[in-house]
Amino acid sequence: MGVGIPTYTHHENGTRAYGPDDAVTYARRFKTTPEWLLFGVARQTEIASAGVPEIDIRAGAGGGGMAGGEMAATSGQVIISADVIRSRWGLPDDYLRSELRMTASRAAVIEVTGDSGYNPDNAYAPGSLFPGDRVIVDLSDTRPSPPGAFLVHDGLGLVVKLVDVVRGSEPVRLRLSSRNPHYEPYEVVEGEARIIGRVRGRITAI
Repeated sequence: MGVGIPTYTHHENGTRAYGPDDAVTYARRFKTTPEWLLFGVARQTEIASAGVPEIDIRAGAGGGGMAGGEMAATSGQVIISADVIRSRWGLPDDYLRSELRMTASRAAVIEVTGDSGYNPDNAYAPGSLFPGDRVIVDLSDTRPSPPGAFLVHDGLGLVVKLVDVVRGSEPVRLRLSSRNPHYEPYEVVEGEARIIGRVRGRITAI
């Protein structure tokens, strides 16, 4: 290691301080950085890996949105490619668990575009979504029961829509609707549309 056993023992149990040169030696041996050993400063890759990812795909609240090929569904879960993570949000775990009933490990943040997320005649009704808002999506909840707002790939792109099951339909069909009455609801066969996750919250500017 380059350090004598008695010296290492003192450094390990805190009876003797170590300096920058020793930190460099230990960092090389334990595959970390001198900054972490001396000051507790994490590597940038470790900092970047913390927090809820914001996906660099704008979710259209209107007629389309953008393709979501970077979000792959496997074994009922949505896997997000690291290539499309634009930033990360430091959302408190307690808030996610107690208020939004979800976990940070299965959460994503996505920007909303378009005007179908709100009714122009009642723009500030509860649940309204505006262009530039970020929605907090629970990737573990992909069942539209109960109905609600979901991030969906409808075959054309990612959209935030109100989703419910058309009762009695065979095969099962999903109704995708908007809060803006200017947009007509439309139906898709389950399987043609892929529900990415349930919208649990939003982040908006004042």
